[in-house]
Amino acid sequence: MQGRQGVCRGGWQLLPLLLVLVLAELAHAGPWLDPGDTGLRHDLQLLADTGVIGTPVTVWPLSWGDIAVQINGSSEVPDAAAGALARVRSRLREEGFASGLQLGVEASLGSNARLIRDFEDLPRQEGEIAAQAEWTGDRTALRLVAQYVADPDDDREWRADGSYAGLVLGNWMLAAAMTDRWWGPGWQGSMILSSNARPIPAFTIDRNSTTPFESKWLRWIGHWDFTALWGFLEDSRDVPDARYFGMRFTARPATWLELGLSRTAMWGGRGRPDGFDTFLDLLLGKDNAGDNVAAADEPGNQLGGYDLRLTGAGLGIPVALYTQRIGEDEQDLRPSLFLTQAGIETWGRLGTVGDYRLYLEVSDTLCGGNITGDGTPDCAYEHYIYRTGMRYRGRAIGHSFDNDAEVWTLGALLNTDAGNAWIASVAAGDLNREGLESSTNTVASVKTRYRSASLVHRHRLAIGELQAAVGFEGFDNRVTGETDDEWRISLTWRQRL
Repeated sequence: MQGRQGVCRGGWQLLPLLLVLVLAELAHAGPWLDPGDTGLRHDLQLLADTGVIGTPVTVWPLSWGDIAVQINGSSEVPDAAAGALARVRSRLREEGFASGLQLGVEASLGSNARLIRDFEDLPRQEGEIAAQAEWTGDRTALRLVAQYVADPDDDREWRADGSYAGLVLGNWMLAAAMTDRWWGPGWQGSMILSSNARPIPAFTIDRNSTTPFESKWLRWIGHWDFTALWGFLEDSRDVPDARYFGMRFTARPATWLELGLSRTAMWGGRGRPDGFDTFLDLLLGKDNAGDNVAAADEPGNQLGGYDLRLTGAGLGIPVALYTQRIGEDEQDLRPSLFLTQAGIETWGRLGTVGDYRLYLEVSDTLCGGNITGDGTPDCAYEHYIYRTGMRYRGRAIGHSFDNDAEVWTLGALLNTDAGNAWIASVAAGDLNREGLESSTNTVASVKTRYRSASLVHRHRLAIGELQAAVGFEGFDNRVTGETDDEWRISLTWRQRL
């Protein structure tokens, strides 16, 4: 093993070449659809599985404009997707792709926020209030958010999370953004980039329309997406003001297959080399100290890997299998010491009520653990130079379980024809399961047994939407024998004006 200081040379060197392929397309501007609404994600996934849309849906935020063009051109759809199409069209009319100025307000109140977060956007603190103004033009998109939170964990009472300013160039949106992202097919978490941590301020580039290549040599890739970000981490970390870089390529070569390639890195920061040559070494994977670069010039810490989702929906079988494998190290020019996530899901119609989805997901954040075996502890999201690790403001940038965890999650979702949603989950497993005392693990400093249950209801009102959540989390300390059980409730009201 060559150590955690280098990651993922090999095939991941090909990702920068994708930039060369994407410079000659045309499209228009449109707002982004942020991660956080599990019911809407279910509907979009159902439309993708039945071929109504070709948009890759394992990379968030999504472009409302791309989705709008496809669903507005859909006249005949399978019966299985009719309810989902109606709900997405309704959402689109009310708060989606629209030119001009839109205003919004949001307020939430509750007990302690959940320590373990999933795709659903629940309050991060006990009390929050926010106002936003969003403008969409022919070539510009702007969203300004002002938020106040009570008793924040990171002492930041005033926040601008969710804000962005974007400019369209061809088929690309260039932006300065503080928006949540979610890379991968998982519902409980993502191994490489999720909305667990607060959004990282970044310059970003995102593809607006995911239409296939016109070239007959590349058309087989199908609908595809590419995104990259250049972010700035906080100053209160072991290496202050480190930078965060990430890029992801996602494609749907067939209705039954979606695959993604992802890569992220921390580099630079106070006292570390941060010139163009350093970034080039990082991009080319020249970051193994003593192997292909001097220790003093080591550019950074990286993660890289792949995910895929296979569905039988095209064969009339409502089932899908998915996995995400992210390497925390590199060996023989390939990612190694994988963090592994795997899941199975099914869906269908519940009489005249609405559409449902069930999933079973397991996440193993022990390097090389691969769910069934032993691995290397105190490795995932860690680095011997960047000792704060792949974390931002006290939360893991990747999976909310942080490192060395193995947790199983069973989830259920019901979207009613009236536009309401019920989301439930139960989870159990071990956090920091190797038992090594950690000062950086954000959820468990020692080996801890984890149990949770959650129920969320989103209800459409005459004015806005109400989100009500109740949940339980139990933490059993395997060293001291102490148990910490907490019930958590919250109410959130949102309105677009």
